Amino acid sequence: MADTTSAPQAENPDEGEEFEFPQDGGNSGPIVIANEFADVVVRKVSTRNGVRLELWSPRRGTCVRFDAVALDALSYQEPEFITKLLTRTPGA
Repeated sequence: MADTTSAPQAENPDEGEEFEFPQDGGNSGPIVIANEFADVVVRKVSTRNGVRLELWSPRRGTCVRFDAVALDALSYQEPEFITKLLTRTPGA
């Protein structure tokens, strides 16, 4: 039976961790999504707690990692929830 006590995990990388993004031209490298307002680097990383999807904002210097449960929870949110998140001022 699956453990239902696990909460979704969003983790910040360890303090001082350096980010290296190989540019090998293949599918194993990062994905960069950008426009005039923001740019984000997305990649799959293996951590001591398992595989995570990492989102890194080079402009802000911030990074977060999500496990499968956290990503699944994002997938069923209403668009209004995401809009509300976007109205927040980062760091406030």
